Amino acid sequence: MRTDLPVHPGSPHCPPSADLFEEALGSVLATVDMGEVLSRIGALIRRHYGPTRVAIHRCLPDAPGWAETLTADDPLGAGGSGARFRLEGSLAGAALGAGEPVFAERLNAGAPRWREEALLAPRGYGSVASFPLVVNGRALGALEIAHAPREGVFAGCACHAGQIARLLAIALSNSLMFDEVRRLARALQRENAVLREETTRGGRRYVAESPAMRAVMEQARRVAATDTTVLIRGETGTGKEGLARAIHELSPRLAAPFVAVNLGALPESLVESELFGHERGAFTGAVARQPGKFELADGGTLFLDELGDVPLAVQVKLLRALEERAFTRLGGAEPVRVDVRILAATHRPLEELVAAGSFRADLFYRLAVFPLVLPPLRARPGEIRPLARHFVARHAARLNRRPPRIPAAAFRRLEAHLWPGNVRELENLLERALILAPGDELELPAFEPSASAAIPADGGTTFEARMRAVLAEALAASGGRVYGPDGAAARLDLPPTTLQAKLRRYGLKNPGRPAERRHAR
Repeated sequence: MRTDLPVHPGSPHCPPSADLFEEALGSVLATVDMGEVLSRIGALIRRHYGPTRVAIHRCLPDAPGWAETLTADDPLGAGGSGARFRLEGSLAGAALGAGEPVFAERLNAGAPRWREEALLAPRGYGSVASFPLVVNGRALGALEIAHAPREGVFAGCACHAGQIARLLAIALSNSLMFDEVRRLARALQRENAVLREETTRGGRRYVAESPAMRAVMEQARRVAATDTTVLIRGETGTGKEGLARAIHELSPRLAAPFVAVNLGALPESLVESELFGHERGAFTGAVARQPGKFELADGGTLFLDELGDVPLAVQVKLLRALEERAFTRLGGAEPVRVDVRILAATHRPLEELVAAGSFRADLFYRLAVFPLVLPPLRARPGEIRPLARHFVARHAARLNRRPPRIPAAAFRRLEAHLWPGNVRELENLLERALILAPGDELELPAFEPSASAAIPADGGTTFEARMRAVLAEALAASGGRVYGPDGAAARLDLPPTTLQAKLRRYGLKNPGRPAERRHAR
């Protein structure tokens, strides 16, 4: 193998190239799409020199010493587009290190010395040359030219490739600048969208008026200043994503992305690709590299909602990503490192899932570093009025109308309901009311209040009375059972022993079955 073949424009090996150079110049100037540029350049070179592979390896600014095959035009199918590799041990790395072209004239499939040799020789390529792509002293990557064994073409092809490399360096620089402009434009669009939303909705505010919610928010403020992983637990609709956003907005990562993904809404086959991204060709339909949520949240916060629905097959990779802040894309081989703060949420009993073998214990303990429990809306009735005022004001602004007055009778109807759908149910009801009744006074649409929790019309609404009503309704709905999946404790999301204490405190008799009373003892 020779890696020092002296080939320069104008040498005896280099035939006249004015026409070829002009055609190459036209191809480079025609577009900033590097895939299209290489396709045209590859067709041009093959017309003169037969089967030839043309590829560009781009240096990765966020991973020194690594490069990525940006695109390749390859008639013999060696592939490699989108692959990341270490420059050390590659011909591209040697060319970038030397600052000049490096050539391997006769490839040896039996004892490869270079990465390119191991990739290309088995596919029938006989020689390869690598040219550094440098603009204004900045090394952007390397151009790779390889062709099948054919007498008398290596020197001439390498010579013309050296001329074309200077054009491709400029084209790559322009393409990268164009990509950066597009990235900045998208970032500006996102910022404008956020500003418009904040202007329209009057800004987000996480309502926490009751003592229970004030305690939750105090814990949230403390943990927000750290990068600690937080597991938010609570029934569906209690406002887990809202609390996650509040933690993000109270954290030093406020200016960075907040990326939310609902794992329960994804088909099992797509969860891994959605979280970690995929390479081109990783599966049918993967026509281009796609970054995952971890990459999109780099520098910011990733919120994993409905955590209990993560398939076991993905849990191992998720655990590694949490521990090392590194992962590999689906279909990829090289690690991708990110700086991400993880917030997770679930309404499912993860301890039971661990016991059943459908959720990994090590992942559970890795996530539950700092648990926060959101009480259901029925356990914080003092929150209903401030929440109602907040939602009415927010949705009225979105509908371009003045917020209507909420009469006392409407508040009493809202407080008489147990809200099985929690805060989300309340918000949906109020939005529906605003749409159906455009008057100056809010008129609630038909919905079924919970009779056992009804509040007297004279306003005698003590916290104790409401709590007694909630406990009584839960007992009635569960047939007097406290324990078990259908028991009152599960309905109220309380430990059974805690519920027993509350029943004694509020003077409610538990008409449980004898077997249940034995279980309680």
